[in-house]
Amino acid sequence: MDKVFQNIIKTAAELYKKFGLKSVTMDDVARECMISKKTLYKYVNDKIDLLKQAFKFEFSIQSNLFESITEKGLNAVEEVFEIHKHLIKMLKTHNPVIEHDMMKYYPVIHREMKEKSAKQVYKMMLQNLKKGIEEGLYYNDIDIELVAKQRVIFQVQKIENSIVSFKEFTTPHALRQMFIYHLRAICSPEGLKILNEKINEFDN
Repeated sequence: MDKVFQNIIKTAAELYKKFGLKSVTMDDVARECMISKKTLYKYVNDKIDLLKQAFKFEFSIQSNLFESITEKGLNAVEEVFEIHKHLIKMLKTHNPVIEHDMMKYYPVIHREMKEKSAKQVYKMMLQNLKKGIEEGLYYNDIDIELVAKQRVIFQVQKIENSIVSFKEFTTPHALRQMFIYHLRAICSPEGLKILNEKINEFDN
């Protein structure tokens, strides 16, 4: 990736995280990158193009990180804990204004990103469930496709109503409760031993 283009995308992504999508202008991005607006438009067509490129860049970083976790040689339960730690880090830098702006002003991009995230979560969950069953750490009679889709609903689809507010589920406490709930439902007795060890280790 061209260094100037990479700097533009990284800078835009950071500005979006801090201030939301709507309030960040092309002038802001050019100024932060210390380039002219004319130079900026050599690399991106408009703000929509910049948004797409910024989210594509962020998505690739997250995908590479998740892949690196699966390549560590951990067992399935340990793998879920590593993913959970990463999600907590992501949560600390998450700006809820971004989600609001995406839904209100850029619904097409929002749908595209949700679709990509859903496919990523589904693939990652299927791999982990298959691995856990092969290792004897998860029950071998679980419907892995159904369980993987359930995680997609929780992590990506976010159906909200008068009973459920997803603000409740975007705290470290809520994430911890839900991933432990998930593991306790699928872990075999051998898997539960590792789970309890990891919970104690994590809490300490």
